[in-house]
Amino acid sequence: MPGRLSYTIQAGEVVVTARSSIHDTRTVFSRLSGTIAIDPAAPEAGASAEVAVDMRAFDTGDRLKNWKLKSDLDPERHPTATFRLARLEVAAAEPLRAAASGTLAWRGRDVEVRARGEGTISPEAIRARAVFELDVRALGVEPPKIFFLRVESVVRVEVSLSARAA
Repeated sequence: MPGRLSYTIQAGEVVVTARSSIHDTRTVFSRLSGTIAIDPAAPEAGASAEVAVDMRAFDTGDRLKNWKLKSDLDPERHPTATFRLARLEVAAAEPLRAAASGTLAWRGRDVEVRARGEGTISPEAIRARAVFELDVRALGVEPPKIFFLRVESVVRVEVSLSARAA
């Protein structure tokens, strides 16, 4: 048995879907970094993780929306959002299905989140995907208005990542 191992995040993305009455806006944040420490044989036993998202590296697929979102989020002033895992509750081992609870810190605020996800863990690598909903007002962000569109305050956040043993 390998015991608790350390992994370094190699790749990933955060996809935020904001809903409006006309159509959803999808924003992809493409730069993730961080570390995960976990026992592949007992993932719920003292797992820890810190995942950082570079808030400056995003794309909505539309130049005007990118400009508007940059203005609303102010990523130059608040460049990094960080998730710190507090607890992992495993529902099934193979494939791994679990709930991850922790704190999302950004813009000088901390918000408790609980994500449900799935993934694989081996002594060599981790692949994971998780989803949660977030009220952006809790992080000090007013839902953006794009022309006459008002975006809802609760967004869907999907995180996917891959990590390699350190």
